[in-house]
Amino acid sequence: MKLNLFILALFLLSSCKKDDVVIGTQLNNGIGVTSPVRSLATTVTPANAVNVKDQGAKGDGVTDDTKAITNALAYAKAHGVANIYFPDGSYMIGQIGNGGGIIKLADGVGMMGNGPATCHIKLTGGRKNPNSIFYQDYVGMPSIGNLVIQGIDFNGNLPLQTYDADYQFCHALSINNGKNIEVKNCKFQSFRGDGLLFGDCFETTLNQHIVTNVNVHDSEFFNIYREGIMFCAVNGASFYNNNVHGDGYLVGGVDIERHSVNETVLNVAVYNNTFNFADGYGPVERGGPKVRYRRAVTMGFFYNGYKNATADSLSGHHKIYNNKIYQGQIDCWGIINVSISGNCFTNTYENITGVNFLTTSAINIADPATTKGLINISADNNIINSAMGNGIVFHGYTRVQANANTITGTRTDGINLINTSGYFYGNTITDAGTTTQKASGFIVSGDSSGLIITTNQAANTTAGTYRTMDYVVKIAGVNNGMVAPKIQNNKGKNMTAGIISLYWLQSTFADLLNNLAG
Repeated sequence: MKLNLFILALFLLSSCKKDDVVIGTQLNNGIGVTSPVRSLATTVTPANAVNVKDQGAKGDGVTDDTKAITNALAYAKAHGVANIYFPDGSYMIGQIGNGGGIIKLADGVGMMGNGPATCHIKLTGGRKNPNSIFYQDYVGMPSIGNLVIQGIDFNGNLPLQTYDADYQFCHALSINNGKNIEVKNCKFQSFRGDGLLFGDCFETTLNQHIVTNVNVHDSEFFNIYREGIMFCAVNGASFYNNNVHGDGYLVGGVDIERHSVNETVLNVAVYNNTFNFADGYGPVERGGPKVRYRRAVTMGFFYNGYKNATADSLSGHHKIYNNKIYQGQIDCWGIINVSISGNCFTNTYENITGVNFLTTSAINIADPATTKGLINISADNNIINSAMGNGIVFHGYTRVQANANTITGTRTDGINLINTSGYFYGNTITDAGTTTQKASGFIVSGDSSGLIITTNQAANTTAGTYRTMDYVVKIAGVNNGMVAPKIQNNKGKNMTAGIISLYWLQSTFADLLNNLAG
């Protein structure tokens, strides 16, 4: 019996010592010793990834982790590993870099964190005209591709930097030439430049640099000075399910921009995004009063423009659809083959007199020069509730259309057509204009050969002196087109002056049929 009790005591003592070790490890973890069990839960490196902490990164918000991140990228590239992994933490970028940027990206090597709420990469403060964080060194690595960037918050720390007035080149990531790039579940904030830049500008030879197959989605862009994202020298890109807001956006939330005749900018889709400029202001460098209203999406060919001022096939085929836009517009300057559909605008009035890079129309489709061959723009099924200016403007385009749009409360005419020909069907326009400056559903000026305006409706929802709309369709100037416009089957309710108004010098130059009141 005594022997049995002795054995039992040894067993219990052994069990207690084992428990003490476990308890002691857990307690030690509370004072800074990592528990092996918890370590597996929080710092395990995903498959096919290099942990930046294994290359010396601290992620403590204090230590300069630039070299460790650079080493991790180089190690992953050398060993054929697809990603570098950032465990939760704040990784400070303390080095200065060069004009291209600070950390060189590696072909085929992505970057991943657990999410932008817990994984941060941040520039240290106190810089003058800081360089971009990540960039492609296209001399040493002429192509970057086949990579995914996900789950990271990129922060340029803008309030703690200083800048020359014209400086705008601090980006989170800059990729000039490559293919197959995906960015998802990231945050880009506080950059004196772009959140993301794809492509290159002012090429000396055709498509010297170009990026193909880019996808950016489910990310946030906040307080970005120039553009949330810029696509230039790009063929094939999508931007969707993103949230763009805050201060800044000198050019726009999304900029699809061609700079020279040697660039290709084709096939960009922007859809299912929210652009909420009601929660911030444009930069003072835009001039004029400080306003919230900005360009959500802008497409353009500026600078010298097309060769011989004739549109070519190297820019266009963009699709902008199903976006929600607050205090913003969609802008298309000199680009062809574009579809703008299903977008929803909510804009209250702001005085933008003297503010650069803006027009008052919710959708502005225009030619900044006198380019020939501007064709094939459609603006369909958009819902525009905007007190800024026109709902839709076409200027200098042919073979265009605007169908089934709902336009409410514009300060000026609902749809403004200047030197434009096309087909306009099934639009509903209410309460355009003001009590002191009446407006029409459509206003037409300039040459518009073969213009068709049919089966549209316009209405005042107010009565008496509070009515703001005078006509459904108003021809406001001489039309030298070869074919008279067809204005048929349109209806107006509660107009102050009538249904159709023709220009007094051409009172018979229109094919009118079945335009009715009521």
